[in-house]
Amino acid sequence: MTIGAELRTGFTVDTNAASSARELASLGVRITGRSTVGDDTEIIAAAGRGALERTGAVITTGGLGPTCDDRTREALAECLGQKLIFDSEIETAIRARFAKYQRVPTPNNLKQAYKFERGEVLPNANGTAPGLWIAHEGKLLIMLPGAPNEMQPMFTDLVLPRLTTLGLLAQGEAYLQMRTVGVGES
Repeated sequence: MTIGAELRTGFTVDTNAASSARELASLGVRITGRSTVGDDTEIIAAAGRGALERTGAVITTGGLGPTCDDRTREALAECLGQKLIFDSEIETAIRARFAKYQRVPTPNNLKQAYKFERGEVLPNANGTAPGLWIAHEGKLLIMLPGAPNEMQPMFTDLVLPRLTTLGLLAQGEAYLQMRTVGVGES
């Protein structure tokens, strides 16, 4: 599930959904659906709730940043009935990243330091918005930032190895694509 009005309206091409779905499918995951929603809290919550009802794992990208329209964390916490708690380790990481550029984070930047009370943090080596990993009623909710240069390394380096450890991915390629020449699709 990708989140952001810029994706829904077509002003930004959604490369996150395509790259992650392609990679998951090649590792044997049956992709049951993909959706893109805007930045409305109720719509994000409804889409997240529906996706979790239909499947065993949901991966979201977007809506974890510092702007007023980044509402994914809050919407899905409400959807799962979880409290958001401030994490001082995330705050320290945000402050350190800002300090590298001789800057000080503003309060809106520090809203990224909230995590689910019963969830895990996925560190973001390329930005300030950490990912979140939540096991809920036997299902997984994995939330990643929307910027592709942040999301893709987190997906490859953190999410895929964890899914493999849980036995949710094939050990090798599980997808076969056949291309033909001179033969119609029918």
